[in-house]
Amino acid sequence: MDLRTSHGPDRSYNPKVFLREQKNKIIKEHQYHMSTTSKYTLCIHGGAGVITKEELSDAERASIVNDLNASLIAGEEVLKSGGSATDAVCAAVTALENSPNFNAGKGSVYARSGKHYLEASVMDGKTLKAGALANSQTIKNPVKMAKVLMDRDDIVFLSGEGVDAMAKDHGMEIVDNTWFDTPFRKEQWKMAKKMAGDQTFLDHTNFKKGTVGAVAIDSEGNLAAATSTGGMTNKIDGRIGDTAMIGCGTYANNKTCAVSCTGIGEMFIRATVASRVSDMMEYGNISFKLAAQRSIDEQAALEGDGGIIAIDRNGDFTMPYNSEGMYRGVVTQDDRKVYIWDTPENN
Repeated sequence: MDLRTSHGPDRSYNPKVFLREQKNKIIKEHQYHMSTTSKYTLCIHGGAGVITKEELSDAERASIVNDLNASLIAGEEVLKSGGSATDAVCAAVTALENSPNFNAGKGSVYARSGKHYLEASVMDGKTLKAGALANSQTIKNPVKMAKVLMDRDDIVFLSGEGVDAMAKDHGMEIVDNTWFDTPFRKEQWKMAKKMAGDQTFLDHTNFKKGTVGAVAIDSEGNLAAATSTGGMTNKIDGRIGDTAMIGCGTYANNKTCAVSCTGIGEMFIRATVASRVSDMMEYGNISFKLAAQRSIDEQAALEGDGGIIAIDRNGDFTMPYNSEGMYRGVVTQDDRKVYIWDTPENN
């Protein structure tokens, strides 16, 4: 169509006026879209696995639900005040790291040597900047250090003594490795060694607590994801899972979605689960929720076990899993819900 003739026969077409009108139209449509959708959304997870009602006492259930709600509140406080999605996911994950109820931070599992090795990652969907760390023995809140790495321009991924030293230099809270000791995890480790001393176990295959993560979209429409874990019970010292690997356990891209994963890390690495969701959306023209489900199905075909939480650029969310249960929750400007199985828990 000739844009000049679309304005009628008077030939008074002015390209500058036309472009200004089109720009204003686009802005109005965007404002309408933002006013009819949630201003923010935050999803969290605390691990997926064999979580049965028979094995979960009322006291344990109440404690876990309380900690999941505390995480949602911590992240929502950032979003309600106009903060960034990146700051929100880090706040939500920090709250979960401080709880002994999950396999991250304070509740991290024991490796084969009896030590704790922690990993975490965070990604900003607007800039595609990311930070990740693995095999930390002394950082109290690994996700905070992952954000420090993300904010640098010279590095993305750091491991072992190097990341612990840098964390100390940046004023991160440093603790002795024994600070991560908990009676529950020690008994879990002893049982694993008794069952098969040279094997690793998903920490919630016969227990109830797992890797933590968060995804969010803020009021500016920016996406972010963060994940943190202690790994797998009785793992070989030095083993690194999907949590520390951008694209495998954590991914965010404003074009598509933000994803955080939990499960058997090796399978999530092989299936590149987190970025796979985004790729199917961007390059395969597959819908958001279908892409998320397919990613879970693909790792399941590798005999994987776990789940993901994901939010797309429109603020829609999904939390599929292929295990018996997954600790998870979601908060928007209108509602907050926490789940273990298919129906919401009482908050």
